[in-house]
Amino acid sequence: MLSKLISMYNSAASKTSDNNGSRYYYTCLTNKQKTIYAAMLSGIRTYSKEIKMPFIPIDELSMVFNYMLLDNPMIFYVSSFTQLSDSDKKDCEVKPDYKYTKSAADGYTDAINKCLRVFDGLKGKSDIEKELFVHDFCLNNFIYDHSFRDNSYSVLGPVLNRTAVCEGIAKFVKLAFDYLGVESLVVSGKAKNPVQGSVTEAHAWNIVKIGGKAYHLDVTFDMTLKNKTNRYDYFNLSDQDIKKDHIINGSVPVCNTTKGDYYSREQLTVNGFTDLGEFIGRKLRTGNKNSIIMRLTGVPDKKDTADKVMQIALQQYVNIYNKSVAVEIGYNSSQMVFEIKFK
Repeated sequence: MLSKLISMYNSAASKTSDNNGSRYYYTCLTNKQKTIYAAMLSGIRTYSKEIKMPFIPIDELSMVFNYMLLDNPMIFYVSSFTQLSDSDKKDCEVKPDYKYTKSAADGYTDAINKCLRVFDGLKGKSDIEKELFVHDFCLNNFIYDHSFRDNSYSVLGPVLNRTAVCEGIAKFVKLAFDYLGVESLVVSGKAKNPVQGSVTEAHAWNIVKIGGKAYHLDVTFDMTLKNKTNRYDYFNLSDQDIKKDHIINGSVPVCNTTKGDYYSREQLTVNGFTDLGEFIGRKLRTGNKNSIIMRLTGVPDKKDTADKVMQIALQQYVNIYNKSVAVEIGYNSSQMVFEIKFK
């Protein structure tokens, strides 16, 4: 009987790479763990009260359960489970803890699917165009939830309340990419918020594959940096750049492509203070006096860097307009991105 069950589970596991989205964490599992993953996913989708499967230790089962949730953002209606095993520990039953009734969950699912239709116009667009739209959609429509409501940890937060914490935002981003056919995953780890300085806390963001290359994408951090103007400090970073203020938990795809970030793509990266002066001058001569955003490379990350940037910006303004002005500097010290405003 057990061999028949395992065969059924393995058949279900082979279907987990369908068109419902990329499932990176499933590919990281052993064959037996994939069997458990597929059994839980199939059972939860049908709102089963008890899911039979081969026995594995609780810690291992919890890992597979969490991987399943990261791979499948539409599984928002389960928060935990209980494991019951036979005395010989050959088989076990998993009892999911459903947060809503099935009818309520179906209603929320309809709301999520309706929200995703905003991306229908992107069909046929390039992956980078899809990524940029998803990024800006989140920045323009969602805000970070400092009250930490329960829904904010899943896709329900953005869809129902327009607010979420990093986990809910990252899951929504993955769900949007799944809908658009762009390969992505949710990354768990820790990070130093660019606004709060040295505070390190649990964090979640995404890895997305664009043009066959993997990049880090942290929509939450760009959201916290936004001040009327959208920011792209964490748009398609390499491992080297993301690790300046992020710590990755577990094994994830290597992101080793440099100069694939937004500022490099848009020619908004400046090397050194001399080039910075020329860059600001060009922007001012084209009438860009409200806000100039750029990424600065080739200089040591010292405390006086922001002061130096302010001095150069002021001098360029005086040279071009022959009058002084107040200069305001927004400074992401980890990623060396500056937003210069002339008041």
